[in-house]
Amino acid sequence: MSLNQKYTWQDFLRDNPEHKEKGTKRTSSEGKKAFESAFKAKAKEYLDEFQKRCDRQTAKAKALRDERDAKVKELQKAKRFDRAKIAQRKLGRSDAALAQLARQKDAAKAKRKGL
Repeated sequence: MSLNQKYTWQDFLRDNPEHKEKGTKRTSSEGKKAFESAFKAKAKEYLDEFQKRCDRQTAKAKALRDERDAKVKELQKAKRFDRAKIAQRKLGRSDAALAQLARQKDAAKAKRKGL
């Protein structure tokens, strides 16, 4: 879901009942300014939460990667190269997941900076 769909005019009116009582229209200049400032605040809040989620997932992925790395080393030491090759593929997928999480976090940081 895009950020635009996460915070709508109805959400704005629910959070700011004074605009609802006043009858502020979404297309009026006052309504546009108020909604834009509220949207930016909500978007920054959402992006902060997203970055925290990425951090938690990164910690889990690193722990899993370390386990898989130890297993690969153990299999290679035991000269079980056929199983080690399979374990290395899994390790590669763990590395790819970590890289993906890092890219997502950087993108969220850039979006937040642009707001």
